Amino acid sequence: MFVKDAMTPDPITVSPQTTLPEIAQIMREKKIRRVPVVEDGRLVGIVSDHDVMASMPSPATTLSRWEMNALLDRVTAREIMTSPVYVTSPDCPLEEAARVLIERKFGAMPVLDGDKLVGIITETDFFRVFVEMLSGGEVPGLRFVLSVEEGRGVLAQIGAIVNENGGNIIAVATLNEPGGKRKRVMVKEQGADAGKLKAALEAVDIDVVDVRERRMCAIRAVP
Repeated sequence: MFVKDAMTPDPITVSPQTTLPEIAQIMREKKIRRVPVVEDGRLVGIVSDHDVMASMPSPATTLSRWEMNALLDRVTAREIMTSPVYVTSPDCPLEEAARVLIERKFGAMPVLDGDKLVGIITETDFFRVFVEMLSGGEVPGLRFVLSVEEGRGVLAQIGAIVNENGGNIIAVATLNEPGGKRKRVMVKEQGADAGKLKAALEAVDIDVVDVRERRMCAIRAVP
């Protein structure tokens, strides 16, 4: 997958002259946390909700409401925006863009096609894609978590075992375990009997860490 597959296209933008109250109102009404700043069709900065909050007067201020409003109306995007801006391209592999966000501790990156702003990709977009890739859609079935030795053909072996036991793989994901000699493999499948598939996997020394019906998870609200 690429950035273009997950980004929000044609993001809402502001100009460097847009005032702080206007930016706050846009974020509130559109339910967004960041706005790119564009001048003469060129990206020049980005403003986040953190920038907006950091620029607001302290609750302990002695200014009157009128004095405060007059002060805020003089604060513009140019004064509070982050610039220069790290950007990515539509054809950047999704995992590379995610890596940069993690390493740089960014919450988002504008997406430029040449010099044209075509989108923005945020941490929420990555979470959405992560869930879509691992969920396997709405199809019911089983979720197996396996621990296997690192080696060639392991995934093919797991696939064959699932198939031989009447299952159809919906989604697969892998994660290196500490030490790098073993992998944690998550397999979502449909059609197999849980007990028979678990026994077949363990018969070839594949450690079944967990098996459950999809969407079985203890999530609840507490007072």
